[in-house]
Amino acid sequence: MLLSGRALEKPAPEQPVGHREGKMNVFEEFKRLVIELERHEVRYALVGGVAMAFYTEPRFTRDIDLLVDFADFEKVKGILDKDGYFESASPWTFRRVPVQLHRFSKVTPEDEMMIDILVAKTEEVKRVLRDDVEAESEHGRVVLANKKDLV
Repeated sequence: MLLSGRALEKPAPEQPVGHREGKMNVFEEFKRLVIELERHEVRYALVGGVAMAFYTEPRFTRDIDLLVDFADFEKVKGILDKDGYFESASPWTFRRVPVQLHRFSKVTPEDEMMIDILVAKTEEVKRVLRDDVEAESEHGRVVLANKKDLV
C-alpha cells in the first residue's frame, strides 16, 4: 500500500509544525534520520505520532518513535551517535509487549529532541516490520507501521 504523506511536507510559514525560533524541528530531524536509515539499509517502521500523521491530521509531537529489528539496532545507534544523539536512559522493557525501548536524546543550548527506538526481538513484533507500509512525501519514501498495528 502506498500512502501520500503530509507528515514530512514543509509546514506553511504561518503555522510551523514542531518548530519555534531556535528550536529543533521533529520533521527535519526525522527526514535526516530516514536518509541515513535508507543509506545503511536498516529495516525500520515509523510508529507513534509522526506515523499517525500519515493516516490522520498531524498532531504536535516532540519525539520520533521507530521500530527496528534487533539485528539492526547497532547500526541505528551508530547513526544516532554521529548525529549528536546519546542514549539518555537505561533500556525499558514492557510486561505485555516483547520490545525493548531505547531512548536517545540530542541537546542543544535551546532545545532537546528525543528519539525512541523500539527493538523487535520476537517474530510477533517483527511481523509489524514485515507488514509495513510505504508512504511518499515531498522528501521521498518513508516506511511506517500499518495503521492496524498503531492502534
